Amino acid sequence: MEQYPLPQFIDRESNIAFFISFRQFFYLMAAGIACFFLYYFIPQKTTFYAVASLIFVVTAILAFATINGTPILNVILGSIGFSIGGKNYVWKKKEYPYPFKPIERTKIKKIDQGPVLQAQTSQLKRTKIMVDLKTK
Repeated sequence: MEQYPLPQFIDRESNIAFFISFRQFFYLMAAGIACFFLYYFIPQKTTFYAVASLIFVVTAILAFATINGTPILNVILGSIGFSIGGKNYVWKKKEYPYPFKPIERTKIKKIDQGPVLQAQTSQLKRTKIMVDLKTK
């Protein structure tokens, strides 16, 4: 039977440069574009710096933070989906005839007062008698 090579490490993201993957690069690019437009729309520079730093902190968390190897965005979306989604609660009652189950006890048998062991004639003794008497 022919063996085909199987791809390995397919869950790894390919890197653009050093440690930045495509997904992380596009997060940072989107944050930079958003800050570029906010620079021209927000008249006060102190407000712009506060908003821009908040955007970059949130973007850095979304791009680089992971929980058990899962990106933080997937964890957040999964928790929101779980909170919003419908839940199915199943309760199945176990039926018992009585709250307590009766215990069946084994009856103890009395031992007869006769001899416990009975003497048996062994095959060896019978053979000895047959040899002594020379009978078949």
